[in-house]
Amino acid sequence: MGEKNYSKVPVFENGLAQPVFKFTDGKTGENYDPATSSIVRYCVYVESDYDMDGDGKRDLVKAFIQVPRSAVEGSYKAATLYEARPYCAGVQADGYDHMKEVESKEYRKFDFADLDKEVPARIPEGTISAMDLALKADPADWYYPDKGNNNSMVYENLDNFNYYLVRGFAVVVSAGFGALGSDGFNYVGSEYERDAFKSVVEWLHGDRVAYADREGKIETKADWANGNVAMTGRSYAGTMPFAVATTGVEGLKTIVPVAGIADWYTQQNMQGAQRYWPKEMLNSFLAYFCSSRYNDETLSEKQLDDIAAFHHELSLQQLKCGFDYDPEFWGAGNYRLHADQIKCSALIVHGFNDENVSTKQFEMMHTAFEQAGQTVKLILHQGPHITPTMANKNYGILIDGKFYDDIVNEWISHYLYGVENGAEKMPEVLAQTNYDQKKWETESAWETEYTMKLTSKEESKTVIDTDWEKAGVSAENFDDVMALKSTNMAQRYVTDPFEKAVTVQGTVCLNLKAALKDGNIETDFDPENRNDVDTLTMQLGNSKVSGKMDDVEIAVLLCDVCDEEFDSIQTVDPERNIVPVTTVKEGGIMNGGDLPAFDEAEFNTVHKKYRVITRAFADLCNPEAGYAPETAQNSIELKKGEYHDYSVYLNATRYTVEPGHRLAVVVATEDPVNCLIHKTYSVEIDDNSVMVEAPVTKASEDMGLNKAE
Repeated sequence: MGEKNYSKVPVFENGLAQPVFKFTDGKTGENYDPATSSIVRYCVYVESDYDMDGDGKRDLVKAFIQVPRSAVEGSYKAATLYEARPYCAGVQADGYDHMKEVESKEYRKFDFADLDKEVPARIPEGTISAMDLALKADPADWYYPDKGNNNSMVYENLDNFNYYLVRGFAVVVSAGFGALGSDGFNYVGSEYERDAFKSVVEWLHGDRVAYADREGKIETKADWANGNVAMTGRSYAGTMPFAVATTGVEGLKTIVPVAGIADWYTQQNMQGAQRYWPKEMLNSFLAYFCSSRYNDETLSEKQLDDIAAFHHELSLQQLKCGFDYDPEFWGAGNYRLHADQIKCSALIVHGFNDENVSTKQFEMMHTAFEQAGQTVKLILHQGPHITPTMANKNYGILIDGKFYDDIVNEWISHYLYGVENGAEKMPEVLAQTNYDQKKWETESAWETEYTMKLTSKEESKTVIDTDWEKAGVSAENFDDVMALKSTNMAQRYVTDPFEKAVTVQGTVCLNLKAALKDGNIETDFDPENRNDVDTLTMQLGNSKVSGKMDDVEIAVLLCDVCDEEFDSIQTVDPERNIVPVTTVKEGGIMNGGDLPAFDEAEFNTVHKKYRVITRAFADLCNPEAGYAPETAQNSIELKKGEYHDYSVYLNATRYTVEPGHRLAVVVATEDPVNCLIHKTYSVEIDDNSVMVEAPVTKASEDMGLNKAE
């Protein structure tokens, strides 16, 4: 693009902001010249309402600002794309080793009541403009070696949003409390975490004070901003938009959460049972992982010990909950409870093969926005835990033939700049099909009008146990075994072949009656640590800690099976986190302006006789547990031979079962991949009680289920 084509104000054509702004890189170290950079970059320190670390001063939240120069010079007011991402200021990559270090260490008692001590706000002693602050800025404030991660460079998401900078948007990122450059503690799923990120929105809207540095004396205003903010990001960064949206904060006009969490309890657990990777079940693991503040060389030993004592107390509080829902511990992170506060729109993005953040999360988020009466749309792809454009890996997938960032551009141009482009009228649901990744289908609603029932024809009883070796099961082959044969660990119930294609859309529910058959109750079912987990985390389901029987688990899978091998997109690693991609067009994803293009990619397919469509976990000790997380509060003591009714809600999905294929419902005990505590027990199932209700997109025949070998 020639110099003459650069603009000083945003240009919109065909409903999209155009790449008309010059770009200069922000991570070039000594070569970065703030006097000439086309993108103005600097950091601010937003004052929160809290003094979590008890130093008598309100905690400051560091935020990194990138703004096209002409906005700072006053040519226009910029809208802001904001990513609240606790990883971005650095991480503690030794998380697993750390947990083993702290498992038996003595810490001072940390009183959580101290987090709420009120202290007065600072009184600014002067002001500085954005430009003057940027002229003094040092790139080492945002691009520096991450001591907690082998000195790889941080703010590694620095380039993730360059597409938007060259189109006139400001880009702001913050790692929140407990990160290097900020005060306070990382407290996963808390109101403190939520409010830290909310405070940045308030500053951008003109409603909160931010300072030029950590001394907290010289105020700086976002005088280049039009006050309109959109939040986006993936995973933890896709979760915080939902958290902040439920505060109703002024200025937050829309969110585009990617693989975000609606409720931290159901991210870690399902219906009283563990669902996440065993070594990461304690929230304190993630809190430590994101606590790059440990690497702040200005902190005293006492300050470092305070952070550690806080995280240890966080562990102890979760241990008391076991795997059950506790409103006091989990309530603040159950964002869907605050749907009535939501005042913005949402474009929610998720992958059907995401086994990191469960697909139930997008459905709960969608429901919350509907309850709030706000515009909400879904883009659902066949990938795993990814963003459709993976800027840090230089590739992207097309969304129904379009560039993902162009779709987001259209959405935020409408909500942040008021461009009348019809973005709010896009389909309620845009979903990539499982049988042809080039085909995308639309629906006018996520909720369906029809239900298909799969009812067992059997009159017998089935006993399943937890003997992995006898079943020939391991973390590497669990899905292979479960989908294709019944074993001592699992019973399969299979339909006849489908005569017509049927599309399941929503949450599938399995109803059954089951009883504890055998197991040593007095010894907690003889727990074993099969996944080399630290002993602190291993106490999570210990009856001596929680005071109750816990995690007598069943795992449920819904599978598409066929006598012939068929192509499908599914994860290929034991952790169920990777769907490989293949480049189909080098440079096919256009970023525009001075920016290089990314490669256009497609998902690799596998050729098997099955695909796991969706799965769930449930604790037999929680027969009251249902879809809503708070229903998993009450647990019971199981008695051998005593049956209970269970309704197990599988993770949300949209999947077309093709003619000639069957559905297999698999009821198993433990899943080695997600097994913190391997226990010895057996479960008896009343086969006649097994019934599945599956929401479908159009009327279809109910079908029978038969036990399969």
